Amino acid sequence: MEALGWNQYGGWRIGVRSFDKKRYYYYAHLRQGFPYQPELKEGSVVLAGDVIGYMGHTGYSATEDTNNIDQTHLHFGMQLIFDESQKDGNNEIWIDCYQIARFLYRNQSETARNDETKEWRRIYLMKDPCAEAYERTADYSMYP
Repeated sequence: MEALGWNQYGGWRIGVRSFDKKRYYYYAHLRQGFPYQPELKEGSVVLAGDVIGYMGHTGYSATEDTNNIDQTHLHFGMQLIFDESQKDGNNEIWIDCYQIARFLYRNQSETARNDETKEWRRIYLMKDPCAEAYERTADYSMYP
């Protein structure tokens, strides 16, 4: 987890950088009041299938936690990074995520809702081979 919090354009947003630092995933316009899992923080390790945030319609305001978009939706983007100049410079490469979203939908992890808290969590822990190097520092306390 690289970025977490309020952005006046994206509203509540999450930014996740891949372990190899070649991809950056951006999720924006998350839910007002409870945009993402409370234990998440910058530096957290997230894996495929983790429920990290909730769709909403926040953003386009300097005032934090403001709904300023008519339609609830998820703004999802992926940036490819071949060298450091593409991270925050004028040479950014953002891709159309439709095909990858279809792939992820077909390979999604099963989740369950806690009716009391209205939170969603994955049912079982998945292992990502690239994450093994980070296991020593990962906090899996969010799993039952």
